[in-house]
Amino acid sequence: MIKTRFAPSPTGWLHIGGVRTALFSWLFAKSQSGQFYIRIDDTDTSRSTKEYCDSIISALHSLGLNSDRELMYQSKRFDVYIDKIEYLLNNNLAYYDQVEVNEKTKDTNLDIQYENRLNKPGHVIRFKNPKENSVELKDLVHGEITFDPKTFHDVVILRSNGVPTYNLTSVVDDTELGITHIVRGDDHLSNTAIQINLFKAFNETVPVFAHLAMIHGVDGKRLSKRHGAVDINSFLDEGYLVEALINYLVKTGWSHGDQEFFSTDDLLKLFTIDKVTKSSAIFDYDKLNWLNQHYIKNKDLSDIADMILPYLTDLNIKVSDRKYLENILSLGIDRDYNLKNIASGLTYYFENDLNYKSDDFVKLDPIKSKAVIENVIKKISNIDFDNKENISNCIKEVCSDMSLKFKDVGPAVRFALTARLKAPSIDELCFTLGKDKALKRLNDFYAFLSLA
Repeated sequence: MIKTRFAPSPTGWLHIGGVRTALFSWLFAKSQSGQFYIRIDDTDTSRSTKEYCDSIISALHSLGLNSDRELMYQSKRFDVYIDKIEYLLNNNLAYYDQVEVNEKTKDTNLDIQYENRLNKPGHVIRFKNPKENSVELKDLVHGEITFDPKTFHDVVILRSNGVPTYNLTSVVDDTELGITHIVRGDDHLSNTAIQINLFKAFNETVPVFAHLAMIHGVDGKRLSKRHGAVDINSFLDEGYLVEALINYLVKTGWSHGDQEFFSTDDLLKLFTIDKVTKSSAIFDYDKLNWLNQHYIKNKDLSDIADMILPYLTDLNIKVSDRKYLENILSLGIDRDYNLKNIASGLTYYFENDLNYKSDDFVKLDPIKSKAVIENVIKKISNIDFDNKENISNCIKEVCSDMSLKFKDVGPAVRFALTARLKAPSIDELCFTLGKDKALKRLNDFYAFLSLA
């Protein structure tokens, strides 16, 4: 059975690139009826925090990337690592090395952080990395790779503070978990030869490796904070749908013909590692926004209402009429690309008094607008809001009476109803707001123009 793992370090938030790695690892296993595990690489006790750890686990759960066994925490396994290091020492595969104090290391804290029987003050333990032969790797993404032994060095596997290092702990845990395939970023290629030699030193089967190209920003540089939000939780918090994020991330480095949209079921049937590209992927916010907008537009209105309620609550908006909210969403659901922005754009539907500002309608003629609004109020006061056609006919009559084109009437009415220049059509707005609220807003704006 294929077994893969994702091993985040809780020294920061979960990066969008890390999520892509977890997704590909999960898909590779699950598409072949295998298992996927999550291991928390928290040996760096000084920088790892519970907040980061909880955030990572929560995000992976939200995305549906759940572990098929209990999570493994490296911080709880230090005794296991010490046993393994002792095995290497006893078999002449590792040795003590005194810490050399120089300009780079003179300020290093050599105090013991983890008390164990192998500690020797001022010393580290190094792995005797075999330097006789090159290491051959058949990577599932990059193909044949040869590591020159001239580049090998004896890596530290136990620091002077008593804490075991990543290369050692990763190999030990991958062995215990029975990992058959390691899917990870190609920034780990540099330590692959060392880890292969460690697997062999423990007489263990070397897993198959698949190194994914990094995600870059549109400027071609590795994705980082300067490119905007890179923490997966920021996307989830802003209302990017899980299916949109999954769909987008899988397309950054993998494709299936010209197909754009994939459900999880589609991916489990179609995903193969041989279609993963060797070249770096570009993280395109516009493409993600377009995808998210697509998924939002194709959701049932009732589901979107459920999703958007927390965002409205954050804006101190209480929704007492569920039908009213769904009617609003039917007007503006395709006008923005995430739930947070959509919610922010809906606030005027729930306000009793709109905040009109002259600077917001500088392109409108106040005198002409006042005459337009006055005429609209007279016409609308005398009709029933039974259907949108009645409202639309009123606006047409205003245009005819005043010998104006719709472009000279519409913007002023929309602004009166929303205090915004961009809004849904007037008949839809009035019909959704209802006659009383629509008339109140028209009268409020008329009074505002009278004072301007």
